[in-house]
Amino acid sequence: MQINKLSKLSGVNPETIRVYRKRNLLRPKKLDNGYYEYSPADYISLLYIRKLRGYSIGLEDISTLYDTEDPDKILKIIEKEQNYLSEQIARLQEEQRYLELERIHITESFHTGFAGVQVMQSIDEKIDLYEPSFSSEELLSFVQKYAHKMTPTLRVRKEILNGPMEDRRIPVEMGFGTYRYVINEANAAMPKNYLSIPNGIHISQMIRTSDLDSLQLSQLFPMMECARKNNTPFISDTTGYLMHIEQKDGIFYYHFRIRACIEKNEVITARP
Repeated sequence: MQINKLSKLSGVNPETIRVYRKRNLLRPKKLDNGYYEYSPADYISLLYIRKLRGYSIGLEDISTLYDTEDPDKILKIIEKEQNYLSEQIARLQEEQRYLELERIHITESFHTGFAGVQVMQSIDEKIDLYEPSFSSEELLSFVQKYAHKMTPTLRVRKEILNGPMEDRRIPVEMGFGTYRYVINEANAAMPKNYLSIPNGIHISQMIRTSDLDSLQLSQLFPMMECARKNNTPFISDTTGYLMHIEQKDGIFYYHFRIRACIEKNEVITARP
């Protein structure tokens, strides 16, 4: 049969069949006119290759399978692919966990809105990193390895949060952070000079800013008023969770959910 018929029977496109032929995985007869005549044996071989490729086994390994009758070598290739798939499944499950955490943050935050505050129980101690830690080689190595498990953070010092409510600009610091349990699960060494935001009860609110160096203090009045009303001064600086970046009229606006601790505890809430 010609290649187009073989393609229809097998569901494998002609170009892929040609690749298999050039790798000697198929052995069609070359005709005088330059075309190839594929046999039923080629069809059986092609279905076998298609099955193996469906398991994501590479062509190099398939060639090895063709060249051996040693069951140990065959099993070794199968087991190698099983191990690879197990690693990929674990990676995808981890990504699913972090996407669920993202979904929870977005749902809780935008439901509250920019004018509202939320008194919340954190899920764990937060580990944040700010200048001058960024210059550390150890830290750079840590970030390169775990950046996908961290989030940009925004720091306002507790002295400002507990200070007078004045409509003035205040300095902010940008950094990045993660939870202690994330570091523990990765069996990673704790980075040096980190800022600990304790596990416990926090006051949280949303802010929107285009300036990552300073902020109008009045934006923080809702959470400051909440602390004063309940007579619970802040015992930590803020941390933050970057929810969204919005571009409007050529300007980037950063939506942060910020929070600061008012009471430490050891309560560990459910994690994704």
